[in-house]
Amino acid sequence: MMQAMPETAVKSDSEDPTGLVMVQLQGEYMLGVSELLGATDEIATQAVLLDAGTVGQRQRYMAFMIALGDSGAAKQSALKMHSELAEVGLELTKEQSTVQERLIMLANGVQVLPSDSFSLAGSLGWFGELVEADKAQRAEMDASAGKKVLYAGGIVLFIAVSGFFGFVGLLIMLVRVSNSKVQSGLVEENARHGIYAEVFAIWLVVFTGLMTGAGVFANTISEDNTTLAMSFSLVAFFGSLCVLFWAKYRGVSFVQIREDIGWTRGAGLCKEIFFGIAGYGMMLPFLCGGVLITMFLMLLQGTLSGGTGGDPFGGTSGAAHPIVLEIAHGDFQLRVLLVVLAAVAAPIVEETMFRGVLYRQLRTSFRKSAFVLNVIVSVFVTSFIFAAIHPQGWVAIPALMGIAVGMNLLREWRGTILPSIIVHGMSNGLVTSMMLIFLS
Repeated sequence: MMQAMPETAVKSDSEDPTGLVMVQLQGEYMLGVSELLGATDEIATQAVLLDAGTVGQRQRYMAFMIALGDSGAAKQSALKMHSELAEVGLELTKEQSTVQERLIMLANGVQVLPSDSFSLAGSLGWFGELVEADKAQRAEMDASAGKKVLYAGGIVLFIAVSGFFGFVGLLIMLVRVSNSKVQSGLVEENARHGIYAEVFAIWLVVFTGLMTGAGVFANTISEDNTTLAMSFSLVAFFGSLCVLFWAKYRGVSFVQIREDIGWTRGAGLCKEIFFGIAGYGMMLPFLCGGVLITMFLMLLQGTLSGGTGGDPFGGTSGAAHPIVLEIAHGDFQLRVLLVVLAAVAAPIVEETMFRGVLYRQLRTSFRKSAFVLNVIVSVFVTSFIFAAIHPQGWVAIPALMGIAVGMNLLREWRGTILPSIIVHGMSNGLVTSMMLIFLS
């Protein structure tokens, strides 16, 4: 039977807002699959993966199981949570205890209606709405989740088809490279390219300073105005490109800078855009390899944590990007800014600095090495640094490196960074779109 936990002011688990958003995404996906396929029992079995992490996440799992008609699983989860809380010497907060009491009643078949003073929806969000919904509301939520799965499924299908043709294209490229039918598109190395090491180092400092300053300035004007803060961040993103003037100051003309960093049309605007779209598909096999390594690292991390007395109520956000919080809780304007930041600003700025400036510098620095070794080392170092500065954590580095490897090779082949900007924008845009579908 479900256990009611004693009330106390002691905090029982770590804050993991990103993890809770990811749990909602998974929950809506499972509900949508259940609606489309009518496989409630199978979905309830798979949902056991959600029964981990913070107390808030576990209570959401209990609510989800009750909504799916599997009260037994909810009761079992409560017993497990009670046991683990006792093991680590923690107790529920007052609000968590109230939530638990409501879940106890629902699991035992007692109808509980939301009141003016308290509702599960207020504490558990979407999961609370689901378990408190009447018949009409539940039908609407089921239908909505089903539509979201269909929309997201269309994106996944596009990615899968792109990956298939991209893999074929990658094999063809490997054959052409081995037959010396594909040549590097980079301009010849020149001693002045050493200046770009300075440009990249300055950019790291300037970018960090501008982003920090944008947040402070926005907070000074209006506290807790996320939309304003995001607007300033967008300006700071593009503003960081001012560091390119350092190369001008050091004696490199703007014409040469553009050529060096790949701000060119290559073989033509339309042709390079096409290569960018094709390059997205050819990047996906590298991404898949990186994701497999990331999944292994996450499994290893979980195993080591569990085997060394790790916190059973620690967060489960894993390699999720903090941007999901803004997508989940932001208004329309904020979401538009997030899309622009993820699919436009980040690709332009990051490709300029990583594929344009840093990769160019590394290829020059190792110019005395054999060509293949030069490319391999430059691709690896650029990809690693690119992945490491992202906020998803160390376990996500292999997956992010997979994306970066594809974009670096595209830069090597085409010379211009336009195709890699397209790849970056498509990658961020598709992922952001899927988040918007489920979290809007």
